[in-house]
Amino acid sequence: MPGPTRRLIFALLTLLVASVCAAARHPANIPIARSRVAPNGKIDFELRFDVLAFVLDELPTVVLDPPMNALLDGPTDVLAARLEEAKKRFQDGFTITADHESGSIDHLDFPTVADVLRWLKDGATPRLPVMITLSLTAHLPKGATHITYKFPEALGTVVLTTEFPYQEPISEPVEPGDTSQTLTIPTEADVAAREKSMLGHPGRTPAKKSTSQPEQAARAAIQHQYNAWSHAYMANDVKTLLGILAPEYTLKTAKGALIRYSEYAVMLNLRKKKHSDTSRYQTEILRMTLHENTAAIFSRETTTDSELNPKTDQRVTSSFQHDYIDVWLLRKGKWQLQSTVTQREQSLTPNAKPPK
Repeated sequence: MPGPTRRLIFALLTLLVASVCAAARHPANIPIARSRVAPNGKIDFELRFDVLAFVLDELPTVVLDPPMNALLDGPTDVLAARLEEAKKRFQDGFTITADHESGSIDHLDFPTVADVLRWLKDGATPRLPVMITLSLTAHLPKGATHITYKFPEALGTVVLTTEFPYQEPISEPVEPGDTSQTLTIPTEADVAAREKSMLGHPGRTPAKKSTSQPEQAARAAIQHQYNAWSHAYMANDVKTLLGILAPEYTLKTAKGALIRYSEYAVMLNLRKKKHSDTSRYQTEILRMTLHENTAAIFSRETTTDSELNPKTDQRVTSSFQHDYIDVWLLRKGKWQLQSTVTQREQSLTPNAKPPK
């Protein structure tokens, strides 16, 4: 067989295999964790995650459909045994640490066969991924002042929100193998002071108002924010851009560098001063996981930029595509972008350098 023909067939086979594999993967949902920490060290914790991907010890972004469907359609005793193994792996891989000492899990409700069958009976479409919430209670060593979390690596990137009484929730993406940021636990006196400050009457409990949005409304509102960002970016409207970001915003680049809100503001103003021209800026939501007022989103950004080459005095145009995990928080009825972690960066223009 002539060389070119052989290479052509090989290329077609490679494309076919890639297409089959892509079709066999379900849309991955990002795990979302919420931890409520009391001053006495008591913790109420929830995690909504892709149960079958974890059972198979696979990342939710790469796991394939056939082995998960085999678990769903196979004997329930096999599924029960695999869920029990997964529960043990979760217990081994999940840690809460306070002042270099481990916290203790008091009770863990891990998804059961009944939970999975209930998911199927409810008729979720598509039926994969099977997203179920586990819950646990835990406590920290007496007198603990700081707290960190670590998750089993098979969960992939986890969006963690930590809540302390009378404080804004703190959300962050925790990547596989990493530990969350270290947070300070308020004392009983701190909580009493904040309560008094907020209410004006010590001992009075505030009425809780639910401000969460249904998924469809949240998706539309966040897409509106992405669109507003696109228009503002192309117009070099730095004020609008910074208004969409949360004050604690962080951006993790494809090379692992961490850029904070104040640093990003400087970069945006520098871009404006240089009269950088973006003729195309589009962001689409590929997948969203919503838990109360926190949304974790797989987003894809496509841009076309034009900059003046000082050596040739000509404008150079380049296009790029970025895939991100974005964390959005609903605060006072407005969605703010709290953090961005770059998953993939690729040039759509040969030899082009990504825009800053």
